[in-house]
Amino acid sequence: MAYGSVNILGVSASELETVRALAQDAKELAESASEAITDLTNTINVVPSPSGTLTFTGRQQSPTWLNYDESKLTLGGTTQATNAGTYEATFTPKSGLKWSDDTETAKTVQWTINRASIATPTPNGSLTYTGSPQSPTWTDYDTGKMSISGTNSATNAGTYGAIFTPGSNYKWADGTTTAKTVNWTIGKAAGSLSLNPTNMTLNNTTKTGTITVTRAGDGAISAVSGSSGIAQVSVSGNKITVTGKSSGVATITVKVAAGTNHTAPTDKTCRVEVNFVNIYGASWDGTSTTKWTRTDKAAGFIDPVPYVAGAGSYSSPFDNLQPWAGMTKTTRSGNSMVAIPKFWYKLTKSGSSIKIQIADQATAGFSVSPAHMNRGDGRGERDVVYIGRYHCASDYKSKTGVSPKNNITRSAARSGIHGLGANFWQMDFAMRFTIWLLYIVEFADWNSQAKIGYGCGNNSDVQNMGASDSMPYHTGTMQTSRTTYGVGVQYRNIEGLWDNVLDWMDGCYYNGNGLNLILNPNNFSDSSGGTSVGTPSSGYPSAFNVATAGGFPMFYPTAASGSDSTYSCDYWYFGSSYPCLFVGGYYSRNTNRGLFCVYCNGVSYSHSSIGCRLQELP
Repeated sequence: MAYGSVNILGVSASELETVRALAQDAKELAESASEAITDLTNTINVVPSPSGTLTFTGRQQSPTWLNYDESKLTLGGTTQATNAGTYEATFTPKSGLKWSDDTETAKTVQWTINRASIATPTPNGSLTYTGSPQSPTWTDYDTGKMSISGTNSATNAGTYGAIFTPGSNYKWADGTTTAKTVNWTIGKAAGSLSLNPTNMTLNNTTKTGTITVTRAGDGAISAVSGSSGIAQVSVSGNKITVTGKSSGVATITVKVAAGTNHTAPTDKTCRVEVNFVNIYGASWDGTSTTKWTRTDKAAGFIDPVPYVAGAGSYSSPFDNLQPWAGMTKTTRSGNSMVAIPKFWYKLTKSGSSIKIQIADQATAGFSVSPAHMNRGDGRGERDVVYIGRYHCASDYKSKTGVSPKNNITRSAARSGIHGLGANFWQMDFAMRFTIWLLYIVEFADWNSQAKIGYGCGNNSDVQNMGASDSMPYHTGTMQTSRTTYGVGVQYRNIEGLWDNVLDWMDGCYYNGNGLNLILNPNNFSDSSGGTSVGTPSSGYPSAFNVATAGGFPMFYPTAASGSDSTYSCDYWYFGSSYPCLFVGGYYSRNTNRGLFCVYCNGVSYSHSSIGCRLQELP
């Protein structure tokens, strides 16, 4: 058998061809397998990828590549970087190598440097308004990592927004990269408030005053009066106008609200004392009427309604006015007394008319009330004096439940009363005249018996004092009608001014010069040391003169053509030989024995109808 040119013994040509064909197939298969192995070896199946993550550090960085074989691939493109961002690296198969997609061109692979995480800045500490621009100090603020905008400086108190934007290499802790607004605050400074003045006095001359308010900032100013009936306020800018309305003390409270840059300060107050002179008057026209006409602030007053037994209604428009309101009961050294506050008065005579005015404070042209004036005894003016609520008892004290002392001379009464103490004296003309003034302005009528009660007594003898003790009001009669005689009549808590017994009146005497007055109680006398003021007419007064020679303005009668129901309807007796005066009424019933009744008798005279009353001049 031949193979090619070879014949092989025992092998046929066909067999040999078959072997040849098989050999040829084997050769081709081997070559194909070799080619396949070569192709597999030269193919790159996986494109490299970055391993892990990179974060911006400020330094140059390169990624670590998975499936990168530098013997097969050439690395190109951006293989290292510093800033955060996404970059592209290229991988190119080397000669004889290819990608699994049979391409041999470079493949681009992205890799990233992530932004670094940073905290959002926060304001450090607190700021308070100073009047100058301020900026906060920031925690976690780094100019190399972020920028700031918005409001980072301000002057006024308030809340502002600073805007922080991370740089290109940074992000916020929450992963965001957009700008964040962070609020910061300038707090309000402590407010302050001062007033000038803090005390103010208003009077008839100065009826308004101004409080100047000094405060930090622009907070609204307000003011309120604690007693708007005494003082009222209005505010304009930093000025508060205070207007007096009536006498008294008011507290003005000033407030300043929180302003633009300051907190509300503590309230401040101003004490305002309003001393408006209140003048109450009455005028008698000199005609036969007993009625006076009310004047000044009393012009519109109604007549008082004194108490009468069983009455449930009684009042006087003077009840809350000084000095009348101050005529209250009090106990002094064991004596039941009635206080009389100081006042000022003016007597004006015009033709036959007389006008009496009472002021509650010193006023030009007015005199201090007679009982309170400087009597020359070293005590000066007195703010308050006291009159016995009752006639003197047997021990000369003013007390209830016993009979009045009577059947004594004026001088004996003088000594007995002064024996109670250095400041105790027998009631004098100045005290009685003081009570006359108060009564006339309040009741505006000469006829005290008709207006308050007939008084006098039981028409036979003295009775125990204190008949008015159960009276629910300070003025009136305990009888069932005003025209019923009987004890228990009082005016402003003073009982018996014209009932039970007459009272000796000291500090005065009659002689040939007429009526003489003595102010200093140390000099009280029946016959000497006085100053003549004029000679009273004797009888029912129908005209009066005003005199000042005795040290204080007073009136006395100069004509006597009246009666017990006209003019000044109480009898006024004058006798130059009878120096000792006594006043009021007693148990004998008569309508000419009211508050203004004046009698006289000798220095040694005493009678069961005459007692005495004490006064205290502290």
